[in-house]
Amino acid sequence: MKVPGLAWIEFRVEPRGPARSFLTQTAIFAPRGLSGLLYWYALYPVHALIFSGLIRSLARRAQTASGPSPGERWSQEPPDGNA
Repeated sequence: MKVPGLAWIEFRVEPRGPARSFLTQTAIFAPRGLSGLLYWYALYPVHALIFSGLIRSLARRAQTASGPSPGERWSQEPPDGNA
């Protein structure tokens, strides 16, 4: 994708226990000239929506792939305790 500047997305995953992790997403844009600044500020709201949806989707996929944690298994049972 061509943009007026340099752009990249960085992802970091930090372990937070036996079945938990913390995912950080950082979007970086180094605008080139006035057109780069205009591009960034004009599309900032759109990028915010896209990036927040992306991080939620990645978290959901990771959780689905690894299965529920032990605490989540209990919370998915019916309230009366009958499974």
